[in-house]
Amino acid sequence: MIHIIIPVHNRLAATLRCIKSIQKQKIKKKLNIIIVDDGSSDGTSAYIAKNFSNIKILKGSGFMFWGGAVNFGIESVLKKKKPGDWVLLINNDVELKTETISSLISISENNKRKSVVIPLTLSIIDKKTVIKSGTIIKSWFLNISKHLFAGMKNNEIMDKKPIKVDIMTCRCALHPIEMFKIAGNYDAKNFNHYGCDDEFSIRIKKYGYSILLCPSVTIYLTDNKSSIKQKKLNIKNFIHSFFSMKSSSNIIDKFYLTMKLVPLYAKLSFFLIGVLKSLYVFLKK
Repeated sequence: MIHIIIPVHNRLAATLRCIKSIQKQKIKKKLNIIIVDDGSSDGTSAYIAKNFSNIKILKGSGFMFWGGAVNFGIESVLKKKKPGDWVLLINNDVELKTETISSLISISENNKRKSVVIPLTLSIIDKKTVIKSGTIIKSWFLNISKHLFAGMKNNEIMDKKPIKVDIMTCRCALHPIEMFKIAGNYDAKNFNHYGCDDEFSIRIKKYGYSILLCPSVTIYLTDNKSSIKQKKLNIKNFIHSFFSMKSSSNIIDKFYLTMKLVPLYAKLSFFLIGVLKSLYVFLKK
């Protein structure tokens, strides 16, 4: 069985598009769809309960965020898992192609179920432009990373073989169920939102697992940029950018990530450069 966990907070229309793409999958294995609704105020749970009787709904407190919702969903699956099962994490702003899940499973099985397998993300606008999907760390000391294929057109990628990456962008990720017994669940205690997939990506390497980015398998990401407003340079927005759980520039998350993931020799430089990057992002806005 494939347990599909979708963490949501509002955006019902996007969730429905995501579910519809899952229902169109060409796959013989049974799908168990679980919606983890963390405090939606747009009627998400009520609508899904009324129209999708086969979808399980888990309700959160509204303060679980992505990491907490994912952890909660996985814990519910682990209580009834069977050998050979899978956990597929999907964000509700993505849409799958009809062969996405079967292709991810095939690649994982070819790798003896020793990897988290992720597809290449394309913009839903033109269905060609690659969005950041997987990252390779070039230098811990200088905090330099490379986002593979980001900004390229899908037809420009000639080699479609799976590639090992250091960190995944976990908007669609297939896990063999036994991985969680060996490597543990996502760390929602220290990373409620941003950084949770980064930490998990690095941690599983210690247990013999890898992250495989698969350019031959693609999904589409809804463009949310139009909803992002330009922020003024003031104290309120500075505090939000550097300390809010909803900010990818949160330096507290960067500190915890540095302490947990980065080699000892590079911790100080990695963190300081990370803070400078956050400052640059804030000033650029």
